[in-house]
Amino acid sequence: MTQSARDLLTSGGGKLQLHYFSIEGVAEQVRIALSVAGIPFDDIHVPFSEWPTKKPTTKYGQLPEMILPNGQLITESMAMLRLAGEADSDGKLYPASDVGMRLKIEEALGLTADLSRAWRPALLIGMRPEKFGYPKKDDWAKDEMQATVKKVREEFLAEELPKFLGFYAGLIKEAGGNAFLLGEDLTIADIAAYQGINYFRKGIADHVPADCLDSFPEVVAFLKRVEEHPKVAAYKASKA
Repeated sequence: MTQSARDLLTSGGGKLQLHYFSIEGVAEQVRIALSVAGIPFDDIHVPFSEWPTKKPTTKYGQLPEMILPNGQLITESMAMLRLAGEADSDGKLYPASDVGMRLKIEEALGLTADLSRAWRPALLIGMRPEKFGYPKKDDWAKDEMQATVKKVREEFLAEELPKFLGFYAGLIKEAGGNAFLLGEDLTIADIAAYQGINYFRKGIADHVPADCLDSFPEVVAFLKRVEEHPKVAAYKASKA
């Protein structure tokens, strides 16, 4: 017998579990989507000190992992996000019966994935520079490393980030300019974009000022609309 997404996430004798670190990271979009969809879950935080021991027990050596109430293991945050979206009782986050809207959602999710991919070298160069053709971290003088991180991140802010913000601004305009990326209803594409873009105004990455989005007020306004969505706001209030 075929089960619906909502049945998978709510039935089976137990309670849905989401295992991740005590940070937002790639799990936060899943947490928000589950909350908007009205799916109860246990948000289980893995201490970083326990990760070396837990890592070999995970399927792919990474988190998040989701345990369904029936005990089934789900991996990969985007699979979790889509599952949570399809479980939305209002049928808006990832509408099962509207192929056209799902295609638009997938395109917007791809745009956010492209933004994340463009940022990754600037994010990781100070941690694993050898992945990007540089010497290993221990082989750098501290000042030289910091100068390189600063250069790469400033280049991203000058070239890549404005390009992507322009793409999002275009989507917002196409959708009417005063709602979400694809229209009046919040979707998982909005949640993913919110998480992907909002990171840059938190001031947590060196050389990335919190005002770096200010030249795109329509995007900042979009982020505010996501935050003010009643179910998103309720989730955020529950964490405060």
